[in-house]
Amino acid sequence: MARSKKRTTMSAAARLTVKLAETIDALAERKPAGAGEEFCLTPVNPVRIVAAYSGGKDSTALVEILSRLQKSAYKTVIESVTAVHVHHGLSKNADAWAEHAAAQCKKWGIALRVERVYVPTHSNTGTEAAARAARYKALLKVAREVKADAIMTAHHLDDRIETFLIQWIRGAGPEGLAAMSPVRMLESAGDGSEIVLARPWLEVPGSDIAAFVRHAHLKWIEDDSNADTRYLRNLIRNEILPPLDAARPGWRTAAARSITLVSQTADILGDLGEEDCRLCADEKPGALNIAKLLSLGFERQANCLRAWLAAAGVRYPSHGKLLEILKQLRQTHADTRMSFRVGSKELRRWGSSLVMIQPAVPPRTAELLIDLDWKGEEKMALPAWGGVLRFIPCEDDAPGIAVERLQKGRLQVKPRKGGEKLKLYRLRPSRNLKHLYQAAGVPSFERAKLPLVWLDDELIYAAGLGCDVRQFDDPVLNPARVRLLWEPDSPLLSLFPETEAQSPAEPV
Repeated sequence: MARSKKRTTMSAAARLTVKLAETIDALAERKPAGAGEEFCLTPVNPVRIVAAYSGGKDSTALVEILSRLQKSAYKTVIESVTAVHVHHGLSKNADAWAEHAAAQCKKWGIALRVERVYVPTHSNTGTEAAARAARYKALLKVAREVKADAIMTAHHLDDRIETFLIQWIRGAGPEGLAAMSPVRMLESAGDGSEIVLARPWLEVPGSDIAAFVRHAHLKWIEDDSNADTRYLRNLIRNEILPPLDAARPGWRTAAARSITLVSQTADILGDLGEEDCRLCADEKPGALNIAKLLSLGFERQANCLRAWLAAAGVRYPSHGKLLEILKQLRQTHADTRMSFRVGSKELRRWGSSLVMIQPAVPPRTAELLIDLDWKGEEKMALPAWGGVLRFIPCEDDAPGIAVERLQKGRLQVKPRKGGEKLKLYRLRPSRNLKHLYQAAGVPSFERAKLPLVWLDDELIYAAGLGCDVRQFDDPVLNPARVRLLWEPDSPLLSLFPETEAQSPAEPV
C-alpha cells in the first residue's frame, strides 16, 4: 500500500531518474579505484557509458535523462556518455533517423556514433533476431573503442513481459523464461574490468516512459515496422496485450512478479549445474566424467550438461537433442565413437570422458601433401595442418637424424592413409600407428590433425608419437643431427607423449 502511494506521488521523471542513478552508482561501486593517492571529495571511479539510441521513444528518454544527470551534480559519477545509433538499412527512413539522432545529440551535447550494419534478410533465425545480433555487435564494438564500463538500453517492464511470452510460446525453460536480466556481464574491457549490459528500467512500465517524454515535449521517431504484426513481438504488443489490459488491469505487475520468481529459479538451477560440473569434472581438462554424470538423476544430468555448455559459451541445444546426447552416453561404451554438433562446438566421447572440441574443416588431401625444402631453419610453419614443425638440434649423443640426409633427401609431409607402421624403441617391434596412438591416449578424432613426415618415401616421424628409431644416425659420423617435434597452433585434447617416449630413461 505504501509502495503504491509512493508511486502516485513520485513523478514519472523522478522514478526513471532514480532507477538510472541507482544503476550508475552500482557501476561506480564495482569499478576499482584509480591509482592516485591524493585525497579528493569527488569519486575516483567515474563510469563511461554507451547508450543504445535508436531515436525511438524509450531510448530518447534514456539519453535525455543521462544528459540531465551529466550536467547536474551527478556529473562527478559520469565520466562520459556516448550514444550509439545503429543504422540497419532495413527501412527507407533509415537515413532520416540517423539525421534525427545527430540533431538530438547535438542539442543534448552528447557524443554520437552512427554504426552501419548489414542485416541478412533471409537469416535462418529471422530478420528481427539478425538485426538484434548486429545491433549488439555494433554496441560492443563502440564500447570497446571508448573503453566503456557499461552499455545501457532502455528496455522496460513491458519489453520483459513480451520477451517472456515469446520464450513461453517457443517452449523455453527457466533460463529462457527469465527473459531479460537487469545486469549482464559481456566481456573484459581490457583493463581488468568487464563491460556490463545494463537495463535500469526493467521494473518500470512503459507508461512511465510515455508520460515522461510527453511531459518533457521530447521529439522521437516511430519505427514503421512496429505496426507490422508479422513479427511475433509486434503481434503480442498490439493485439494480445491490450485485451488483457482491459480484462485485468494491473496484471503486468503480477506477471513481473512471476518472471522474477522464474529468474530466481533459473539462478538456482545455474548454481546447481555449476556445482554438478565440478562434481563430474574429469581428469582431462574441461571434460566431464561420463560415469559421474550418469550417476546423477536424469534432470540433473540435463541441467549439468546445460551448465557445462554455457560455461564454454555454447547455446543450449534443443530439448530433443539434449535427450539424444544423454541416451547415447548411456548406450555407448568407452571404445565407441560418438559425435554431436552443438552450436560451434562438437561433443565427443573419449573413453570414459565427454569432451568438447572445436570442429575443423579438413583441407583437401592435396593441400596436406607438402614437399619441404628445409635449409636448416629452426621451424617450418604448416598452415594447412595448423601448426609448426620444429627441428631441434641434438646435443652430445642424443638420438637424432642427420641434417645432411634431411637436406639432400626428399622430405614430405603427408596425411595418414592407414596401415603405416613406426618403430619407437629399438628393442620393441614396429607397430601400426593406430595401436600406437591408442596406447598414447590420442583420441581417434584428433589423429587426422597430426601430420606424418616422410624422407625418401620412408616414414621417419609421426606427430604425437615421435621419430622412428631406425632413422637415427650415428652421433660420431653425423655430429649435426636434429629431432623433429610437432607443435599445433591450438592445443589438442591429448598431451604429446613423444618427448618422454624417447628420452634416455626409456628402453632404446
